[in-house]
Amino acid sequence: MSRIRRLLSFLRPYGLRFLVAVVLMAVVGACEALTALLIKPAFDRVLDPRAESTPILLFQVPFSGRGVHLQDFLPSYIHNVWTMVAIAIIAVTVAKGLGEFFATYSINFIGHSVVKDLRDLLYSKIIQQSIGFFTKNSTGRLMSAITSDIEKIQNAVSQVSADFLKHSFTLVGLLAVVFYVDWRLALCSLALVPFVVFPSANIGRYIRVSSRSSQDKMAEINNVLQETFTGIRIVKAFVMELFEVAKFKAATRRLLKINLRWVLAQAATSPLMEILGALTIAAVLLYARNAIVHQAQTTGGFVAFLYALIKMYEPIKRLTGVNNAYQQAVGASEQVFQFLDVRPEIMEKPGAIALPGFHKEIVFDHVHFEYEDGFPLLRDVNLKIARGEVVAIVGSSGAGKTTLANLIPRFFDVTRGQILVDGQDVRDVIVETLRAQIGMVTQETILFNDTVFNNVCYGRKPQNEAEVVEAARVALAHDFIMEMSQGYQTLIGERGQRLSGGQRQRLAIARALYKNPPLLILDEATSELDTESELLVQKALANLMAGRTVLVIAHRLSTVRRADRIVVLDRGTISEIGTHEDLVSRGGIYQRLHELQFVDAEP
Repeated sequence: MSRIRRLLSFLRPYGLRFLVAVVLMAVVGACEALTALLIKPAFDRVLDPRAESTPILLFQVPFSGRGVHLQDFLPSYIHNVWTMVAIAIIAVTVAKGLGEFFATYSINFIGHSVVKDLRDLLYSKIIQQSIGFFTKNSTGRLMSAITSDIEKIQNAVSQVSADFLKHSFTLVGLLAVVFYVDWRLALCSLALVPFVVFPSANIGRYIRVSSRSSQDKMAEINNVLQETFTGIRIVKAFVMELFEVAKFKAATRRLLKINLRWVLAQAATSPLMEILGALTIAAVLLYARNAIVHQAQTTGGFVAFLYALIKMYEPIKRLTGVNNAYQQAVGASEQVFQFLDVRPEIMEKPGAIALPGFHKEIVFDHVHFEYEDGFPLLRDVNLKIARGEVVAIVGSSGAGKTTLANLIPRFFDVTRGQILVDGQDVRDVIVETLRAQIGMVTQETILFNDTVFNNVCYGRKPQNEAEVVEAARVALAHDFIMEMSQGYQTLIGERGQRLSGGQRQRLAIARALYKNPPLLILDEATSELDTESELLVQKALANLMAGRTVLVIAHRLSTVRRADRIVVLDRGTISEIGTHEDLVSRGGIYQRLHELQFVDAEP
């Protein structure tokens, strides 16, 4: 019930519109009941040649003795029975149609708006999570929650809500009719309803569980698609198309198996109601024959009862379907609300202060870091980086180089110790103001399926085009940009796949230049480039590094040798610090790395 209350809480901004829709659906239910009531005079008066122009009683008001007549709603000059009934049927049908149209539109408007709000909130919540959240949750699972899971909820809060209101009011109105016409027969006819309701409730619970499993299998499919399409070059290079197809087929087979389970459960509902409905109608006909013969009921009264009883079958059937769809939505909402309830690992302290700028130094003070599994990555790291200094971090794979760099912008928080920027613990400052001081160029160049101009401006609102062009010039990207079909307005494709590796990297450098941060982190920024591209990127990096504090994670000798200091990490601890010449002559880890990686690059 807590998930349902949370879903209903999203209706609050649309309360007035929802109230109007409820009133209109009540009108629809009342019109259905009036249609059934009009059948009695149609049979007893219109089709009876002996009928006179006496008042046509629609129903008796309980406990008052006063009757409500059809003439009460029509002009006084209409006296013909057929005309009165015909006009009444048309008027009721028109009122029902208009009420249903506006109510259905309003409810669907509310439903789609609620789902938009929920989807926006979920995306905002997910994108604000720490990097660790994305390492623990697959892209396919996150995509499935935002798309497929919320699609199920959308069906419940729009289409299903409309059906629920319409058929609930219709059922209430028709129930009133059958009890008004013959309450004894109504009780007998409804005796079989529990045999429909209780199995349907159990089926609904089964569907809820199956729906949750179905969404999990859909997430698996999304994950396979995301991995395959992202790594399509590797798939084709290793001739693994058939393998990926087989993996996809296995995932869709699991989804099919789960879906057929709840389809089987859902399909059992309708035949069950058909059988019980047939038994009810047979019993009613048997009763009616004796009632009409003994004049306990008129033909029109019985036809009105039978019409209302048959019409009740549709609301009961649809409400059972509503329950099934509702259970699917509850199952789908489970993962959505789990993501909404995730507490971000990186939280700003109450009263966090703004970091005005970077002016002095960055200090790693006895820094320890480990993941949730308890495996230590950094142990007792002590390091000072002065403003304007270029510090290179080297070490074997898994030594903790990238982790060390990721702690500065608070992608993760230290387990013990502290990181100080100009004397301020990074955990005590507003994250946005901290990251505004930092620019990053990484090994994996991330560009977006947008124009060159917008990719360069990413992270800082453009003031004028000249600044963007200047950043591209300094990054040595302007020339190849101008050779494109539409220059800076050229779309570069998903992840910048229309560009070469060197071009993508120079655009990333232009983006960092345009942001103009005082602190720069270069994470293996040239490791995947060929020699010619590397030379261009190195020149662009030299332009980017000028006048900034730079933390370089690199294997390439040309970048490392220009560093003011080189920090050697070994199994999460700092083992050596010094210049290139100093470390090479020490005979330690750096010399061994130099001999293994850099000896061929010596002049």
